[in-house]
Amino acid sequence: MVIVMSTEAAQADVERVLASLEEHGCHGELTVGVERTIVTVVGPQAPELPQEMRTLPRVDSVVQLGKSYKLASKDPARAASSVEIGSVCVSEGSLTIMAGPGAVEEGHDLEALAVSLRAQGVSLLWGGAMRPGQSPYAFRGAGEEGLQRLAAAGEAAGLAVVSEVPSVAEVATIAPYVDVIEIGPFNMQNFGLLEAAAETGRAILLHRGLSATVDEWLLSAEHVLHAGNEQLVLCESGIRSYDSSTPATLDLSAIPVLKGLTHLPVLVDPARGAGRADLVERLALAAVAAGADGLAIEVHPAPSQALVDGAQSLALQQYGELVQRLDLLAQALGRPLQCV
Repeated sequence: MVIVMSTEAAQADVERVLASLEEHGCHGELTVGVERTIVTVVGPQAPELPQEMRTLPRVDSVVQLGKSYKLASKDPARAASSVEIGSVCVSEGSLTIMAGPGAVEEGHDLEALAVSLRAQGVSLLWGGAMRPGQSPYAFRGAGEEGLQRLAAAGEAAGLAVVSEVPSVAEVATIAPYVDVIEIGPFNMQNFGLLEAAAETGRAILLHRGLSATVDEWLLSAEHVLHAGNEQLVLCESGIRSYDSSTPATLDLSAIPVLKGLTHLPVLVDPARGAGRADLVERLALAAVAAGADGLAIEVHPAPSQALVDGAQSLALQQYGELVQRLDLLAQALGRPLQCV
């Protein structure tokens, strides 16, 4: 929202507007011209704010700005988007599950895991081969060799492959091996990476940043769409909060909010937000009930031996128990579990 002051406005009139904005929980940024001062409103804005601003002295007009994410925004004349990934269709009509290990490691039979996951409702094989580790001492993945193993496992199981790209430099390396390029929370606003990934033509899985608002998230999505790539799926995986009981807070309220704002499909990654395997099932079920179009589930052959993310990974048996409950819930909601 922009407030245009009249040509007769004095400094006291401008300060009155700024003070009123502060009282409403937002603030104003000034642009002082030769004849007029313009106040750009920043922050959450109540529906009644524009009319209240118009009643203040020396306010000439109040202009409501449209959303900056025109391509990502929901259009009543347009159906919700469906993203085609091989034989998989990520959409509102069914429930899509992608699953796999947080990191591709040596010594594990990834092909056997992939075959087992497909038999239990997984549509997309997910694995980290090039991880943008927060700590420089953490396991960063097996690199291109890990990508080769992941691609081979996907081919053996007949599953499309999803893996995260950590930087622009790795886009050309990862693209030939995957069907979906994952952009993690730390890179949500790495706009150069978003555009480079979009230009590969691969589908994009875009996580929400840890401190990002829904609007900021959709603006990042706009970069992908503006680059000409409409194969885009959003993924809620937790945001920062004051509570330290979990690494992040899974924002399930974002799902219905997004359904009102965008046509893009929405997945939920319960493990990354919770950081604990014992919370994954309940959060996954809650996410589906809230309207998520799918889930990203970390599954490891031996979670206690995992080099990273073991505490938040499910064993194959645990995943099997979860998927049985998910199947019942999905059927009750009229959105059957998608199988390939």
